[in-house]
Amino acid sequence: MSNRSNTRTSRFVQNTVFTGAYQITAMLMGFVTPRLMMLFYGSQVNGLIVSVTEFLTYFRLVEAGLAAAAVYSLYKPLSEADHAGVSAIVSAARQFYNVAGWMFVGLTLLFAAIYPLFVPVATIQGDWMNYWSMFLLICAMGISGALEFFTLSRYRVLLTADQRSFMISLASMTSLLLQTAVIVVLAYLKTNIILVRLLASLTIVVRPLILSNYVKKTYPQVDAFAPPNKGALSRRWDAMYQQFTTAFHQGAAVMLTTVITRNAAMISVYGTYHMVTIGLWGILKMSTTGIYSGFGDLIVRGQKAKFQQAYKDFEYLYLALATVLFSVAAILIVPFVVLYTDKITDANYDAPLIGIMIVLEALTDHCKMPMDLMITASGKFRETRHHCTAQIATAVVAGLLLGLWGLQTSLTMAVVGILSGIILSNILRAVLQLWFVPRQITGLPWRATLKRMLLMFVEVAVIAGPFLAFGLLNINGFFKWITLSVPLCIYALAITLGFGWLFDRDSVLSLFGRIKFMFQRGK
Repeated sequence: MSNRSNTRTSRFVQNTVFTGAYQITAMLMGFVTPRLMMLFYGSQVNGLIVSVTEFLTYFRLVEAGLAAAAVYSLYKPLSEADHAGVSAIVSAARQFYNVAGWMFVGLTLLFAAIYPLFVPVATIQGDWMNYWSMFLLICAMGISGALEFFTLSRYRVLLTADQRSFMISLASMTSLLLQTAVIVVLAYLKTNIILVRLLASLTIVVRPLILSNYVKKTYPQVDAFAPPNKGALSRRWDAMYQQFTTAFHQGAAVMLTTVITRNAAMISVYGTYHMVTIGLWGILKMSTTGIYSGFGDLIVRGQKAKFQQAYKDFEYLYLALATVLFSVAAILIVPFVVLYTDKITDANYDAPLIGIMIVLEALTDHCKMPMDLMITASGKFRETRHHCTAQIATAVVAGLLLGLWGLQTSLTMAVVGILSGIILSNILRAVLQLWFVPRQITGLPWRATLKRMLLMFVEVAVIAGPFLAFGLLNINGFFKWITLSVPLCIYALAITLGFGWLFDRDSVLSLFGRIKFMFQRGK
């Protein structure tokens, strides 16, 4: 038992380090590409790419539930070293992913045929992109998704279930660096945007090459072409519904902005601000990568006391990190975007209201993230379907109505209205999760989680409020932005730990004890 616990801890550390490296790389590379698109191809082309990327993400949901169901089904045979059982599940996943891949191809082609009819896009030279240019651009962007279905997904499932997601991070980082290099070189050469996105999409082949070689060496007994155990993926349909609604909700703002404004430049403005919170989500992923596999292992083994203590520590850590990141983001997001879009004049990126609303939307989403992860770890997909339905219905109805109401004033207010509707849906989902997860999964008092969530918002208000209310910062360059961000992070961390010490001392002490133990083991 001790060896298993040590293995779980060491893999968590390993996964966290590699995921951290990947997320930092993804965040930095994610800032490079949009600026190049705006500089060399224009804000409207960048808005088109932002919008199309989100719709292609929806189409990837044809595999929704497969990954979650396969990972959950693999916990037991992996823990029992049942190689035949693992092979049967991996084989079933491979077959399902192939079918899903062809469905993705069909949806992408259909979307590429329809989208150009509804959203006009002008290039930086002022010319309008014709129908076939937009069609080919969308197809070029969709190639990477198709290749992922046919080559990569089955490896990701096995490595995630066995808490070896560090290899996924390594392969993804390699592919991403190559992709960015291709985009940078071709953009500066002023290559046609269709060829740029096509060659960038093809760089994804690096990932399956790395992972297939690793899987063959690490799991020589696993046969991806063994007789499939499709019954093991029976939870797929319940997991699919939750994954579909979650992804739909995450992209609802882009979708509604596209439908309501039909303005590619405004989509680019929203996408640029949203890019910042995506980067912060990437940082937070360092604390979540593989975490549900570890919790799932504890649940399967019936180690309730260890599970509860681990969850309490994780919940406090995650919400504390989110507090620090989003409170600093609330202060610095607008100055960053203004500096980032310097010399780009075909859209107005100085939009403080959009910046604040995007940060608030991220806060209301991430305050419930630890509970969301426990639903995945425990496989409680069917029991929480109505939570997903309520959230999506609220996001669409409220976002649509408030967005149309705001559109009567301006395009900016339309986006603010859309984000207001999504924030309301996040709050509703948090309330439903708070009612379900403590009672049905963790067995811990719901009031403790509620207190941590409320403290998160109070702390953000205390940290960011004075700077936003009185305009205490005057940032006129990236160097000044960087030099101010470091002390602001330290300030936010001190406030967060201070509140934790006053109102949640047991969690602070337990977390520090766990960290100390990990460092002592590493010596």
